[in-house]
Amino acid sequence: MAEQLGLFSRMSLNPLPELKRLMRAAIKDSGLSRAEVAAMMNDLAEVEGIAREVSLDCLNSWLKNEDNRHIPMELLAIFCKAVGSVMPFQAFLLPLGALAVDGKELAALELGRAVIMKKQARRKEKLAMLKLNMNDEI
Repeated sequence: MAEQLGLFSRMSLNPLPELKRLMRAAIKDSGLSRAEVAAMMNDLAEVEGIAREVSLDCLNSWLKNEDNRHIPMELLAIFCKAVGSVMPFQAFLLPLGALAVDGKELAALELGRAVIMKKQARRKEKLAMLKLNMNDEI
């Protein structure tokens, strides 16, 4: 879960520097070369009917902090699919106090909620049994 920001701390609402950093990290974690990522993005974009070609030079420009160019929104999900990571979306979510989670993390969160609900139900059951003087059955 995202940590609540303090009263005087503020994350920038400009996501570009963090987006570029997270994109570089996602590529590194993927084990793919930038050329492989660009090729995969082109394949995925074609399947999705997005008429954009991603060259290696273009991808490199999206990753450089000193370059004002950035990945178009319609290609961000394509990029994330190519590298197998939702990390770049964090650049948009963290300043708003939210997190992106993948399927495994979502399942863990749902399990945690289920465990908490189960404990709460047991507590209610015990209280109801006490009210009904059913102490020996607890």
